[in-house]
Amino acid sequence: MELTLFLDHQCNLRCTYCYNGEKFTRAMSLDTARKAVEVALAVGPTQHLDVSFFGGEPMLRMDLVRDIVAYCEQRVETLRPKPSLRFIMNTNGTLMTDEAIELMSKPRNFSVFVSLDGDKEVHDRYRVNAAGKGSFDDVIAGVERLRAAGISYQLVGVVSTGTASALGRTVRALAPLGGGKVVLAANFRDEWTEASIEELRQGLRDAGDVWMEMFRAGKKLAVEPLHTKILTHLKGGIPCPSRCMLAGSEMCVSPSGKIYPCAQMVGEDTNDSLVVGHVDTGMDMDRIRELQVQKDRVETTCEPCALRDRCQSHCGCRHVALTGKLGVITAALCEIESSFIEAADRVAEQLYQEKCEAFVEYYYKKSWVAARGGTLTQLRRSRDD
Repeated sequence: MELTLFLDHQCNLRCTYCYNGEKFTRAMSLDTARKAVEVALAVGPTQHLDVSFFGGEPMLRMDLVRDIVAYCEQRVETLRPKPSLRFIMNTNGTLMTDEAIELMSKPRNFSVFVSLDGDKEVHDRYRVNAAGKGSFDDVIAGVERLRAAGISYQLVGVVSTGTASALGRTVRALAPLGGGKVVLAANFRDEWTEASIEELRQGLRDAGDVWMEMFRAGKKLAVEPLHTKILTHLKGGIPCPSRCMLAGSEMCVSPSGKIYPCAQMVGEDTNDSLVVGHVDTGMDMDRIRELQVQKDRVETTCEPCALRDRCQSHCGCRHVALTGKLGVITAALCEIESSFIEAADRVAEQLYQEKCEAFVEYYYKKSWVAARGGTLTQLRRSRDD
């Protein structure tokens, strides 16, 4: 089970594309967080418990994070069988204090997702503080502190219509900074046009060229979602974890105590049509089933598509981002997903033909295992049988 705690709507940055709406202070109470943990544990027996901190900027509330971590560690010790426990910090990376580094360091199992949209010029164009100053230098300092402390981290670059053409620069800037992988996350709330989609395709070609350079030099680094798209070809469908099942193996709790299927749906915590429970009453299973039916309407829409089993059209938060409704998508999703698949296949075909040693070892001589709580491949067609 992955429990995401949306700790506060406040943030120290004012990124121009932020989907969480207005920044205001509404911090989660420790009591609400404890109740959220109990709801997550009550869903059913679990071998793994992932507790993810989200916002706003969750590192504004490190005192609360510390208390929640302590509660989770104490609570897990009482369970038999004892589940593994991992913490995940989703952060803009600008607040890496000594206290934060100490809390997230080993032997505690922490993974950190740091938002970094590219090189200084690209990043500072969109990710600014309240005074309008770019945050690139502060993020780099934070990443260096994570690296020095040996804390696991990944870099996440948001891909908007304004940055799509610069993806080669983005991968080139992020790859040397370490971390488990580089993630290119499309902003589905942006206004994607034919022109911007074409810029995305060219940007992905450039990113693919940079990625190929890395493999040819012997460097093995996953660049998402190109990495996953290659695995969809090798494995015949979306690989680990399993496909989006609303609130099936994850849930997000807002400061008010409302439960959402995922963090991407909280926003300003005003859309009760996406709420699937409350920490005081638990999960509303009837509501979850109702929303799942709504979400699965997209399966009919996507039935004829040849890319059906390599596309993430199943993802409910993407539906909401694109249209405000579950089970409804637009051509933008199809174009963006096909752009990623096209770029991934170009890289894979080229490097396979070259018999690039690092590429072949990474994709053909490595045993890809399922992510925690997921199956290696769960095809939609297998659910239809």
